[in-house]
Amino acid sequence: MNTVLLFSPVVMSPDARRTVGGAQDAAVRMGVHVQTVTRPPTETLVRELRRLWSPLGAIVDCGSDWGPIPAALFGDLPTVLLHHDPETLPADALSVRHDSGETGRTAARELLSTGRRHFAFVHNATRTFWSDIRGKSFAEAIRLHGFRCHVMPSSGNGDGDGGAWQRRLRSFLHTMPKPCAVFAANDRTAVELLAAARHEGFDVPETIAVLGVDNDENLCERTIPALSSIEPDFRRAGDMAIRLLLDVANNRSGRDGGAATRDSGAAEAMIFGDLRVVRRASTRIVAMRDARVSDALELIRREACTGLRAERVAALFPGTRRQTDLRFRRAVGRTIAEEIRAVQLEEAKRLLADPARPITTIGDFCGFSTPGSLRKFFRRETGMSMREWRREHA
Repeated sequence: MNTVLLFSPVVMSPDARRTVGGAQDAAVRMGVHVQTVTRPPTETLVRELRRLWSPLGAIVDCGSDWGPIPAALFGDLPTVLLHHDPETLPADALSVRHDSGETGRTAARELLSTGRRHFAFVHNATRTFWSDIRGKSFAEAIRLHGFRCHVMPSSGNGDGDGGAWQRRLRSFLHTMPKPCAVFAANDRTAVELLAAARHEGFDVPETIAVLGVDNDENLCERTIPALSSIEPDFRRAGDMAIRLLLDVANNRSGRDGGAATRDSGAAEAMIFGDLRVVRRASTRIVAMRDARVSDALELIRREACTGLRAERVAALFPGTRRQTDLRFRRAVGRTIAEEIRAVQLEEAKRLLADPARPITTIGDFCGFSTPGSLRKFFRRETGMSMREWRREHA
């Protein structure tokens, strides 16, 4: 069987694992084996792996902690560079990268909808190109609406896990006008920010609303309060990388060198976007004014797709069901049942985005008793069938 080498520190981060999962799913559909390598590539390692596997090509995660990875290491082997800094990308490279600019704009839309008038962006502790892009696009979108965006820059010395960075975060929060909404470059930074806010006695989200990026559930679900986050479509990145690599490997001819090039010598870049915004307690400003509504929203978010019924949620409230729905609607804009269905719909869309997942199985993961009930609900809410939605969003 044909083999593709995928260099990724997959054990280190959820985004790397999602990327590898997307690549493996795409490879299965195309009859190719993906061999994951969790060591950073070196000239010797690449030479030995090529002798062992005779691969069609390689995919390299350049966004890890491995540091810069020269494409020249791979010689004439077709190679796709994942998450590479676009400013230093080789002129003839094959690449797949995240649209960090759109993520910044998504964050601006999300935080502007909270009604806040003061905003900030906190960079990753160590300077990175994706943090710079996210911060710039977020600030531009905030200024477009007539507001100022305060910015906390990177430390410049890589001290992201040390006491100095945490002290800087605490000091920065004191300088911010309040109430405010803060977009952090990634979830790790957002978790540090929440810790700083908690230590300094700032309530989240009433005084400071916080939004991260990556939707690392190990982090987001274990913070106090739970962290809202934008989830990039990392599985799509792996899928794109496989398709791009196989396209080049199967169609190149008569080329003289150039490990990461098409036959024409022109660069080929593919860009993937965000999958969804996962809203948790760190940005639920309206709901937090009513503790029972906040608890109800967290219950719905966690269990809407496991058969949760509105009656169980309503039991969290005193009074009649009608009083409960009125109270919930005032805070959220929907009834309890409508909120449950909204969460189920978002999950259905997320699952539909994976072309390898059979449509008939999606209802099982969204809390619907039969595939037919999901199909009817989906068409009523979106105006199209699930198959039509998948084609339009492919």
